[in-house]
Amino acid sequence: MTKKNILDTEFKIKFDGEQHQIDANVLINNLLHTSSIIQEVNNELNTGKKIDIKIKALQKGSFLVHIDLVETAFDNLKNLLTSENVQVASAVIGGFVGLIELKKFLKGGEVKSQTNERNKVKIENEKGQVIYIENFVANIYENNAIVKDALSQSFETLENDNSITAYEITDKNEKPLVRVNKDEFEYMSVKSEKILEGEKNIVIAATLNIIRISFDDKLKSDFYFKGNKISVKISDPNFQKRIDNGEAFAKGDILEVELEIKQKFEKSVNTYINKSYKINRIINHILRNEQSKIDFDND
Repeated sequence: MTKKNILDTEFKIKFDGEQHQIDANVLINNLLHTSSIIQEVNNELNTGKKIDIKIKALQKGSFLVHIDLVETAFDNLKNLLTSENVQVASAVIGGFVGLIELKKFLKGGEVKSQTNERNKVKIENEKGQVIYIENFVANIYENNAIVKDALSQSFETLENDNSITAYEITDKNEKPLVRVNKDEFEYMSVKSEKILEGEKNIVIAATLNIIRISFDDKLKSDFYFKGNKISVKISDPNFQKRIDNGEAFAKGDILEVELEIKQKFEKSVNTYINKSYKINRIINHILRNEQSKIDFDND
């Protein structure tokens, strides 16, 4: 059940691991996706307020990131911590936590049933388990593509970093609000999974490194995916438009994509084997030499 009554503008993200450090690209990627989710939750709540995300007291090598949500005053001169602002920030944080809880609860599967009960939504997963969440959280999860992409991409990035053993959101006093362990990262990046007559069709968030890209939609392109070289058909209808508009794709660039994997069950080895790959949508294109920047606010 989604944890409420956070009643604060602050929360923390904790990355568990044996090493007391985190890869800069993983941290930046996660915080960028976190920012996207928070802004979308704020928009869906129709608060009429602009929320700034401030990173507080992040020390070098820290696995704990302290984040503060503040309303930006129109004159950009002062932020006032009013009761109303605290309620807005608390609702946004609660929505963020609720989305992670719901995705974790579904375990990569679909919603089996959904029933409105007063101010909550009763959701049953494919295993018959039940969770009660806020109406707006269910609506965002079902209808907001930006949030779906950001959630999946965030955990796909964490899955690829073997040094991270868990991801946790806490309040400012480090009381846990939601926790996702390493063995749950894989299905947190899954968008859908369908099994039919010995074949499985999985749609996941994926990070691909370009080896060779083809601008002919009839030919496949080559990428590295989780350390393995794969050939992929790009079926994104906007891909050709991006090329025609002058966007350059080069070896070593990174694509964050919605990747469809077709698998076939092999009885001899008692497992599903990947047979083909297809990019349904290019979500983000990161140039090889592009460096992300974070504005650290230690006030």
